[in-house]
Amino acid sequence: MSIDPKNRTWWNVLRGASVLNVVLLAALVALVPLQGPLQTVQLVCAAIYVLVCGFRSFFPRVDLERTVMVDNALSSIALGRTSATIAEMAFTVQVALFVDQLALQHGFAWAHRIAVAIVPLIALAQVACWLGVLTLNHLWHAVEELLWGLEMILVAIVFLACIPSSFLAYQGALLLGVLACAGGAWVMLVLDVPMYAMRHRLAIMRSERFLSVGQGL
Repeated sequence: MSIDPKNRTWWNVLRGASVLNVVLLAALVALVPLQGPLQTVQLVCAAIYVLVCGFRSFFPRVDLERTVMVDNALSSIALGRTSATIAEMAFTVQVALFVDQLALQHGFAWAHRIAVAIVPLIALAQVACWLGVLTLNHLWHAVEELLWGLEMILVAIVFLACIPSSFLAYQGALLLGVLACAGGAWVMLVLDVPMYAMRHRLAIMRSERFLSVGQGL
């Protein structure tokens, strides 16, 4: 089957970005010496995320709709969703460790509690995502996006609190982090959650059949 030119352009950009990310990761490994276990964990988590994103860029798919770009065993929805779960949890561990470091540096006990809560929060989001993919029920994806949005808001709060007592260059980085978190939360809470809720309502109106977990597998 031929690929629509716009889709092919999007796919080429996606693959190009993934290759650039792998090159930058390799440069980081080669040029920056690791100093302690924390940096090692961060690097391993970054490598997992970059490589999985690269894999999914070359074999893109839409999980719930069971639609793939490439007719290949590597486009398996189960494989794609499993790899995405691992990558997203690796990214979440990175965020949690970074927030915990900020909490220690600035003496914010409440920020440490947020760092501890981030991983189970996103683990719960992954469960919701899997339930959405397996049952074909978009409402579970609304729950997933809601949890991700909450995580971004919590991280933004920590960044904001740390800005006044940080070095000038670090203040700029934290401010960029706040803007990124705010943008991500806006997309998820204002655009994605209502979209998935609307899709769920439309499915109910059309009397579409949801699957059990076993049927979805």
